Amino acid sequence: MISFLRTKFIKQGGKMTKLNQYQTPIFSTLKDVYAKRDIIPFHVPGHKRGKGMDKEFYEFMGPNPFSIDVTIFKMVDGLHNPKSCIKEAQELAADAYGVKKTFFAVNGTSGAIQAMIMSVVKPGEKILVPRNVHKSVSGGIILSGSVPVYMNPEVDDELGIAHGVRPEVVENMLKQHPDTKAVLIINPTYYGAATDIKKIADIVHSYDIPLIVDEAHGAHLHFHEELPISAIDAGADICCQSTHKIIGAMTQMSMLHVNSTRVDVNRIQQILSILHTTSPSYPLMASLDCARRQIATEGRELLTRTLKLARDLRAEVNKIPGIFSFGKEIVGRYGIHDFDETKLSISARELGLTGFELETLLVDDYNIQVELSDFYNVLGLITLGDDEVSTGKLLDALKDISKRFFGKGKKIGESVGKMPTIPESILIPREAFYSENNKIKFLESEGKICAEMIMAYPPGIPVIYPGERITRDIITYIQNLKAAKLHVQGMEDPELEYIKVIDEEDAVYLYTEKMKNKMFAVPMNLGANKAGIEFGPEVLEEYFPDTFGEMTYIDIEKQRENFNEWSLKYKNTILNTCEKLATAVNEAVRDGYRPITIGGDHSIALGSISGVALEKEVGVVWIDAHGDMNTDETTMSGNIHGMPLALLQGAGDRDLVNCFYEGAKIDSKNVVILGARDLDVKERDVIEELGVKVIPYDEVVHKGLDNVLDEIRDYLKIDNIHISFDVDSVDPEFAPGVSTPVRNGFTPEEMFKTFRFLFKNYSITSVDIVEYNPVNDKNEKTMNFVNDLTEFVLNPNV
Repeated sequence: MISFLRTKFIKQGGKMTKLNQYQTPIFSTLKDVYAKRDIIPFHVPGHKRGKGMDKEFYEFMGPNPFSIDVTIFKMVDGLHNPKSCIKEAQELAADAYGVKKTFFAVNGTSGAIQAMIMSVVKPGEKILVPRNVHKSVSGGIILSGSVPVYMNPEVDDELGIAHGVRPEVVENMLKQHPDTKAVLIINPTYYGAATDIKKIADIVHSYDIPLIVDEAHGAHLHFHEELPISAIDAGADICCQSTHKIIGAMTQMSMLHVNSTRVDVNRIQQILSILHTTSPSYPLMASLDCARRQIATEGRELLTRTLKLARDLRAEVNKIPGIFSFGKEIVGRYGIHDFDETKLSISARELGLTGFELETLLVDDYNIQVELSDFYNVLGLITLGDDEVSTGKLLDALKDISKRFFGKGKKIGESVGKMPTIPESILIPREAFYSENNKIKFLESEGKICAEMIMAYPPGIPVIYPGERITRDIITYIQNLKAAKLHVQGMEDPELEYIKVIDEEDAVYLYTEKMKNKMFAVPMNLGANKAGIEFGPEVLEEYFPDTFGEMTYIDIEKQRENFNEWSLKYKNTILNTCEKLATAVNEAVRDGYRPITIGGDHSIALGSISGVALEKEVGVVWIDAHGDMNTDETTMSGNIHGMPLALLQGAGDRDLVNCFYEGAKIDSKNVVILGARDLDVKERDVIEELGVKVIPYDEVVHKGLDNVLDEIRDYLKIDNIHISFDVDSVDPEFAPGVSTPVRNGFTPEEMFKTFRFLFKNYSITSVDIVEYNPVNDKNEKTMNFVNDLTEFVLNPNV
C-alpha cells in the first residue's frame, strides 16, 4: 500500500507532493507479483504469456510484454472499479499533478474528451467550444446531444495557423449565451500556442459553470516553471492530457484530471465505464504508471534538458537560408499568452516548399518523420526522448534541403483571404449524424444543409460543419482554395465537384424541446365581442379528439359589469377569466409543462402570459394581423382583445395590468409583433412610446421571411419565448375562419417555417392559438390548418 506522509510534503521532480512518487503500483504488481510467481494462466488473452503468439511477432517483441499482458482479476485489480493497485496508481497521479481526482483514460485522450463533455452537458444544452476543435470534441458533442456554440480562434495569416481563443471572445460569447452549461478550451494548441487560460477560468467561473480543457499537448506543463501554466494550475475544473505525447507513456495512454466540485466525479466514472473497453491493456497502463513516476520524480531536470535542446535547435534552424521556426517572439500576438517551446514548427515557404512537400522530403530522403504537416509548416515534437543526436540529424537534413532548393523555387503565396462567417446552424451535430444525406453538385448546394465537415488549410479551421447551411460565400471560398491548390479536407469527393447534403424533409430533430405539454381551452368571445370564436375549442375537440381531446376548459363566469365603461367592455368577466387561466398556466409551468392555450379571442393572452411570466422572464413573439397595443384611452371599439399586449407591458387600465400579480409582465425590448397589417392610428403612438419592434407583413414580403427571422433572432436576446398566434395573421384565402380577417398575410407554409425557426432557436415556454371562428370557416380550411399547427406545437420534432 502507498504510505501517506501526512506530516510534510516531499519535493519530487520540482513539485511538492504528499505521496511517494517513486512507487509504481500497477507495474510493480504485474512484474513482481504476477510475472515473478510464474502463474499458469487459464484466463484471456489466449496467447498464454506469449506461448500462443505468432512466432515472428513474439521474437521481435521479446517475452516480457506478454508476461504481464493479463485481464481483470483480484491480483491485478480492475479499471472500472479499482480497489488496489490501479486505485493507488490513480491516487499517485492525482498527487503528482496536484488535483483532487485522476482517471486513467485507456481510449486515449479522444475518449477522455468525450467523457468530459458528456459529464457536463445533457441533450439540448449549450457548450461553448472553439471552431477548430479536434474531431473527438465533435464526437463528444454528437454523443451528448449537446448544442455547440462556436468561438473563432485567432488566425495568424503570416504563419498560416490558428492560435488560441482570447478571453474577451469567451466573455462576449457567454454574454450572448448566458444559458451555456460549460466551456471547452484547447490549450495549448498543437503548435504550442497558449492562451490566457487563467483569465478564461475566472470569466467562466463568474457564470458558475465548469471550464473543461483539451490539454492533450500539455501533460508536461505542470512540471516546469518555464512552460505555460497548466490548465488545472490555472483553475480549470477538468482537463485531459495525452501522457504519450511529450512524456513517456505508450501510445493511447492518457489521463483525465478533476479539480472542482462543479463536475460530478461519480458521473465521470460512470461515463468512462460506458466508453472504455472492459479489457484494458495492462502493459499500456503499466507504462502510464511509470511515465507518471518519471515526470513526478525527474520532470524538472528532464524538461530543462528538453527545453535547451529545443531552443538550441530552433536557433540553428533559423540560421538556415529559406527556413524558419517561430518561437517565444510570437507571444503577445492575439491568442498567444505563452508558448511551449517543445513544439518545433518549421516552414520552408521561402524555398518554395509547402509543409506537405517538406514532410515528404524528410521521410523519403532522410528517414525523418515529423508529427504533422500543413500547407505552410511541418511540426516536430522535442520530447524527453530526444538528444543531440536526433536533433542534429534533423538539423543536417534541413541544411541539405536548403542547399537543394534555395533560390530555385517560387515562394509559397499567402492564403486566399478571410474565411466566411460561421454559417447558420440548422441541425445540431447529433441530428445531422442521424439524418439521411445525398450527393448534389457542389456549385448548386447554396441553401442546403451540409452533411460533411470541410476543413481549410491554412488555417486548419472548419469552413462548415454538418448541420450548417451552405452559403454562397462558402462555395466561393472553397472554389478559391481549390484554384489556389490549397488543401481542403473533409469532402468525400476529392475533386470538390459533389457534396453531401441533408434535405429539409430528411432532417431529424432529436432534441428540439423535449417538454411535456398541457392544453387549456378558453371559449371566450367577450374580448372581441364577435360571435363564433367561443365555439372554436369545442369544434376542434370534436373533429380532432387525438389532438384536442385532453384540453382543460377554463369556465367563463359572467361577472357584474359597468356598462357605462364603454372603453373596457366586459372588463370584469375578462379579468376573472384571465386570472383563472393564469393560475392554471402557472401551476403547469411549475410542474414542468409547456402550456398551450386554445382560444377564444386574443384577450386571453393576458392570462396565459401572466401565468408564465411569474415563473420565468419571457419574451413574446406576437403573430397577428393586428397589434393589440391599444389602451382604454386609444381604443376605437372598446374591445379588450385589442389591448392585451399593451396591458402585459404595463400600459392601460390598472386593474387589467395587475392581472394575477401587480405590474408589467414583459419588457418591451423583449417583444416583437410579426405580420401586422392593420394598426390603429393612436395604437401606433403606444407602440412607439413603449418601443416595441413591429415587423409588418409588407416588410416580410420585401425582405423575405428568412431574413426577417434572422432579424428576430438578432433582436431578441432572451432565452425563453412565448408565442401568441392569432389565426388572422394568415391570409384569408387559406384561413377564412376568423372574426376579423385582413387581406393578404402569411401562407400556412410560412407560418410552419416561422414556428420551426422559433422552436429551433429559443426555449418555447408557452403558446397561444386564438381567434379560430368555425362560423366563418370555408371547407374546413381553417380548422385543418389549426389542427396541423397544434400538432407541430405538441411535437416539434416532427
